[in-house]
Amino acid sequence: MIGFWFLLLWCLPAQALAVPQGEVTTIASPNQLSGNELLRIGEVHDQQEHWPETLTYYQLALSKFREKKQHQGIATTLVKIARVHERQGKLQEAHASLQEAEQLFAKASDRSAHAEALLAMGRVAAQLGQREESRDALTRAAALFTRVRNARGWNETMVQLGLLQVVEGSADAGLSSLQQAAEEARNRRHVDQQFTATVALGDAHWLLGHLEEARATYLDALALAQAEHHLPFEGMLHLRLARIDQGKGSLNDRVALGKRAIQIAQAIHDTVGEAEAWSLLADLYRQAGEQQEAEVAETRALALYRSRELFVHGVR
Repeated sequence: MIGFWFLLLWCLPAQALAVPQGEVTTIASPNQLSGNELLRIGEVHDQQEHWPETLTYYQLALSKFREKKQHQGIATTLVKIARVHERQGKLQEAHASLQEAEQLFAKASDRSAHAEALLAMGRVAAQLGQREESRDALTRAAALFTRVRNARGWNETMVQLGLLQVVEGSADAGLSSLQQAAEEARNRRHVDQQFTATVALGDAHWLLGHLEEARATYLDALALAQAEHHLPFEGMLHLRLARIDQGKGSLNDRVALGKRAIQIAQAIHDTVGEAEAWSLLADLYRQAGEQQEAEVAETRALALYRSRELFVHGVR
């Protein structure tokens, strides 16, 4: 963005750059802005998924907060930086930022922010395979969210914790955590969290090999998505249902579900969802002996994955 504007100005004739007398405008440089102001600019870029600009302003804010020894600002910014790194797949960098942030929040009075940092830490640690650290962080996050009466945070944490428990072999505990989260969200009438917890419960059954239970749970979630006219959720469920292998007799139904997932992903411009659906469809076509269709589907999936990789890492 900065390079583009510099090039534009360089190409303009001198007359175009001249400022009429009495119309001089002073533009603040990053050095003149406070840490909070730099953080807000970074958040704007964050919302627009402009990752290079986001990280630039977050790092500027972090430097400003460190200079002023504002520990709350340092910790808050580190969590935001970690989330960008996580979305880019840079899990080690995200983990390092979260470790420092968690230590700072532990000395502060903002329990809600501390809980959010622990939740992020648990999620990233799980992705890194550090299950013990993940379990400890999520358990502490759940306790803090309960203490500050943050139902949203507690629910999200229980979903993460339930899935971790299932992966670790504690199936009953994990399924119980996920059922609690789904019921709590339903009682609170929070449709998004009810959906997320229900899908996670289906995922848990699928991981445990309980295919009938997984399918029934996914169908419950699909009914909820359709009742709410929520296309992203609906597309997600079609894709999950298409993955459930119930023998050759179900192959045509699975192909139809995969095609519907592609239609929805295209309608809502979900590049990742569309790529996953094409990839699954390629596998299903191979199982059906339709090699030409499989190759076409695989080519489309690879093209979408490549375009997404360029976007996420800032090469747009």
